[in-house]
Amino acid sequence: MASRDGHNTTGDSERVPSWLATTTAWTWRTLILIVGFAALLTVLVRLYLVTLPVVVALILATLCVPPARWLEGRGFPRAAAAGIVVVGGLVAFAGLIAALTPAFIEQVQELRPTVAAAIDQVFAFLDTQFGWDREEIVDVINQGMASLAQQGGQVAGQILSGAAIAIQILASLVLAIVLLFFFVKDGEQIVAWFIARAPDRHTATMRAVSRRSWDALAGFVRGTALVALIDALGIGLGLWIVGVPLVLPLTVLVFFGSFIPVLGAFLTGLLAVLVALAATNLTTTLIVLAIVIGVQQFEGNVLQPVIMRRAVALHPVVILGALTAGATLIGVIGAFLAVPVAAVLSAASNELRLRHEAAAAGLDQGADPDPLGPEDAPIATDTP
Repeated sequence: MASRDGHNTTGDSERVPSWLATTTAWTWRTLILIVGFAALLTVLVRLYLVTLPVVVALILATLCVPPARWLEGRGFPRAAAAGIVVVGGLVAFAGLIAALTPAFIEQVQELRPTVAAAIDQVFAFLDTQFGWDREEIVDVINQGMASLAQQGGQVAGQILSGAAIAIQILASLVLAIVLLFFFVKDGEQIVAWFIARAPDRHTATMRAVSRRSWDALAGFVRGTALVALIDALGIGLGLWIVGVPLVLPLTVLVFFGSFIPVLGAFLTGLLAVLVALAATNLTTTLIVLAIVIGVQQFEGNVLQPVIMRRAVALHPVVILGALTAGATLIGVIGAFLAVPVAAVLSAASNELRLRHEAAAAGLDQGADPDPLGPEDAPIATDTP
């Protein structure tokens, strides 16, 4: 076959190996996806004052929706049920912090002399075993802290002043609470409103993806909360038995730290060991270290597979990659939110893949069945 300029295009295409043509096709498509994803991620990070409250509200909604629906089943209006759950949760959390703070401050003040003595022992050990002078170590630490403070000051200065940042944080918290209330109250209607704006041929797929994503997020959050609770109770009970101070604050820190996979449990466990080192002797410290390692191994090898079997399974490499990316982009908050977001993306992409494979195999004839089942309300056509 000849082209307009007389060249043989068939011969040219035959000279290109099939593997090269396939690789090229996949490469440029992948590059377009990467560029689009990077652009979307950049926009979301730039609009973090909106995106972060939305994500936080969605995560908290997975915990608030079940009790709110239970109250509705007992005759409460939907708005009242959502308000009771959201406000009650905030009051309970604030009460917990208020109850722990005085005891925490008091015990920290009591530990100050032992902490200073423990630090002196560590410096003496480093000097004796490795020849590291205390002043040199302190200088290195001070230089690192100064560098971090300078970088943080530059970043903060590029964004806003300290007072404005505080106002932004407060505004984000208020927005997250308001969004949480509406997600709990009108979550189904909001999703249905978005689905109703899609073409008819895509509504079934969108409903399936939204349901799979919600189930993955809810299962991940509830499973992680249960694992964190068992982890915190195990470590807290061990600390109480061996007589380590700050048991209650450390238990609470272990619970919240367990929501950050891999790094959270390690850091909070390390904190418990350091408190034991500062307040007790070496033998007790080694016992605490054994307790922390034993509980975390039991959690990772027994609790996680059993409790999280119905949630989205993420490989440790994916978890570490998500944590690193989240921490790099948004810091601690990004590390906290990275794994739930990765779980949702994994569930949504898996649902799309399965439906595409079913369609390609000829299993999808005509209109897709409604994946949500007959018990769900029909798609709304008006604004909720």
